[in-house]
Amino acid sequence: MIEKNGEYIVDIIDNGYEGEGIAKIDDKVIFIPNCIKGEKVRIKILKVSKLICYGKLMEIYEKSNYRVDYDCETYEKCGGCNLRHIDYLKTLEMKKNSVQTTLKKALKRDINIEEVIRYG
Repeated sequence: MIEKNGEYIVDIIDNGYEGEGIAKIDDKVIFIPNCIKGEKVRIKILKVSKLICYGKLMEIYEKSNYRVDYDCETYEKCGGCNLRHIDYLKTLEMKKNSVQTTLKKALKRDINIEEVIRYG
């Protein structure tokens, strides 16, 4: 059973539409900001509800190849951008997949999304 304030080591199995990492413990979904699919991390559970939990990243044991150093002094405190820790090209791929999945669910058919236009 997952407990509030408990610490767990988890594998990040996916990323959500806002870039947060997704893990599972006992079939319960946990959303963890600043995590990337493929990472193994230690988390602290901040909130437990009936269907989902929210956690905080405490330590990274196995980093994703897409993890980068962010280029903003206030990134961890601000909340204005949530993907600065992920390689830019990977974020474009994640955003494209998010739009494609959302439209597929809404329209109940496969949708082909063109490549995302790169900035700069």
